[in-house]
Amino acid sequence: MMKLKKFLPLVMQLGTYLKVGIDHYADLRSTGKEANTEIIAAFLHMKMEDWNPTINSKEILDEDTRSAAARFLAGVAVNFAGA
Repeated sequence: MMKLKKFLPLVMQLGTYLKVGIDHYADLRSTGKEANTEIIAAFLHMKMEDWNPTINSKEILDEDTRSAAARFLAGVAVNFAGA
């Protein structure tokens, strides 16, 4: 069984991207611009473009997974910030 500490940097970075998504949502809304899950997901995907996390020297973030992660975080950000 893998040690949890191997995943800690990944989880911490996901938390950082979540904060970026929430901040971007707030910035858009404060300027009267549209802010929805798709817009935030596209923004996060762009921010995550160069992020290539590894576990045991194996890259774990392919393009489909990156898109899914951006969409997930965007949904959480919009639901949290819009609540």
